[in-house]
Parts: sequence; structure tokens; C-alpha cells
Amino acid sequence: MSTNLYCTKNDCFKENKKLGSVEYLIVHSPAVYPVIIRAQSGAGGGWYKRWNKPGVEKLVHGFIDDTGVYNFAPFTMSCWHIGNGWGNAHCIGYELCELETAAEFDRVWDNAVAHYAALCKQFGLTADKVIGHYEAHKKGIASNHSDPEPYFRRFGKSMTDFRAAVQTRLSGQANDKPAPAVTKTYNPWAHGTVCNLTPGDTLNVRTKPDADAARASIWPELGAGNEVDVIEAYENGWVKINIQGTIAYVNATYLKITGQATAEPAGYTEWAGMASGLGGSRLNVRTGPGTGHGLLSACSKLGEGNMVSVIGESGGWYQVRISNPTIGTHIGWVSKNYIKEV
Repeated sequence: MSTNLYCTKNDCFKENKKLGSVEYLIVHSPAVYPVIIRAQSGAGGGWYKRWNKPGVEKLVHGFIDDTGVYNFAPFTMSCWHIGNGWGNAHCIGYELCELETAAEFDRVWDNAVAHYAALCKQFGLTADKVIGHYEAHKKGIASNHSDPEPYFRRFGKSMTDFRAAVQTRLSGQANDKPAPAVTKTYNPWAHGTVCNLTPGDTLNVRTKPDADAARASIWPELGAGNEVDVIEAYENGWVKINIQGTIAYVNATYLKITGQATAEPAGYTEWAGMASGLGGSRLNVRTGPGTGHGLLSACSKLGEGNMVSVIGESGGWYQVRISNPTIGTHIGWVSKNYIKEV
């Protein structure tokens, strides 16, 4: 899934030169680290704000960061992204935002692998047609740049690894791995709390106990302090969890498992809520249902009118999912007194 943020004020976009046949899919990185810039946030207001104006002599088809895929131009358009007339006319290219932590990189990687695999399917290409900017230069169809290899090397990856991941996604192998052996079954279920995350990071929630599996659609990630019920542990270091009736999987490294759940939690019908009646104040978002729990580090407060998805409740508290293109998706708890149904 991607979001269109077309750079209509960009000179390349206004030129509107048509793309020819698609021969290669180019992987870029902007080489600005340690400056952190996402598609819509960061230094300068994000890449969209930086590039959606006249006088910017470059344009890619989009940017990919840890929050998603953002299209800056349609696939029908020839973009100025590899400094070569033939290459620009026959290649689609995306920039992978250079972020700080391994968890952020993993989300960029996951989003990019899925998107490039989808592009391969759309244009009838094989994974070997996915190449880095530096590889395009070696083929004589691009300017002399080293990206994205320096970015990938910082996290122990390479373009060879990226192509292999795309091929795995294309062949469906990521979904065909045998399930790892169960090492422990919690009966009744144990209690788990998300921990050991770098400040600001979130924990990916997968559809299978494997890092290559797709992220869960309802609960794609959890924040520090979020609580779940733990059902099983596996020999590969993953655990099966229950989140308000949804079964999913996380890496046990980031979960403190304590106690036992007294009963299987009941399902909950999700509904839309809005922060209201704050009287100029802001609403605390906590890691659990009560003032004894700390503030959620990734999203500690809500303002009047902010929207949430209410996904559970306990006593005088609602469990809410907060989604924002800038901060991503996070789960926390807020007082019932300040949330109204919309």
C-alpha cells in the first residue's frame, strides 16, 4: 500500500516527459545521514516539502521510510533520478530514507522489499532487474554514485541481500517456511510487556514467527510498555501472542514475560473515538490502564479533537490505537472521561 504525494511544483514533474518501457528498478538512498529526514518529516519538513518546488533539479518516483511508501510521481513519468537520459527514460527509482536505529532500518527494509516485489509483478520483471544506483552506473545507465550500499552496510546488508529478499517475496517462500518447534506452552497464558526497545522505536508484530513474515494488519507494531498475553514460545526465539483476541507473533527479545493470565481475553468491537473535553489541557497516553503506568514514550499526549481507534477497555480506561504518518502506529491507554465516540 502506498500514498500519492505528487510533487506537482517540481520542474521535472511539470515537464511531464513520458516513461518508456521499464527495464530496471533503481534503489537509491539520499546520503544525508546523520541528518534524519523522512518523506513527510525531519529536517526541512521532510523530502516532500524539500522537493515539491521549482528549482530542484531532481525527482524520484517516491520515498520509502519506516512509515510507508510515498509516491512523488506516477510510474508513467520519466524522472530525473540517475543522471542519464536512457536510464531516466527506462527506470523507476525510489529513495530509501536513511534512519538511525536497526529497528527503523528493518521497517524501511520491509516496506521497500514489499514495494519492489510489487513493482516486479506489475511490470513483469525478475528480481535481478532490481539494482542499486551504483550498479546502474556500472552498467553505463546512471551517474557515478555509491548509494544505497553505504546505508545497507551500516546494518550488515547489501544489494545482493535486497534482491534475495525481493525474490523470496516473489516466490512466496517467506510464507512457506515450516513452523519452528514449540519450546513452552503457557497454560493459562502468561503476561508479556514490551521492553528493550531503543527510545522511540516500536516492535514489529508478524503474521508468523519469522522476521520475513508480513506484519499483522490489525496490530502492525507495539510500543514500549504495551501489554499482551503470551501463548507459546518457539525454538527460534519468537513467541505467539494474543492482543485483544488477535493472534500474532513477536521476537521474545523485546518482551518481558511474567505471571499468568487468569483467563482468555474476550474480543472487543473496535470503534472510532475522539479526544474531547480537555479544556485546553492535553490527554495523557499511558502504557497501561491506570495512573500507575508511565506515559507512552512514542506518543505521550493527545490534543483536543485527535482521533483514535478504541480497541479495548479496563475499568475507567480505554485502550487505543493511535495512527499518524509521522510517528507511525502505537498502542496506549487513556482515561474514558476524555474520549467520545464519533
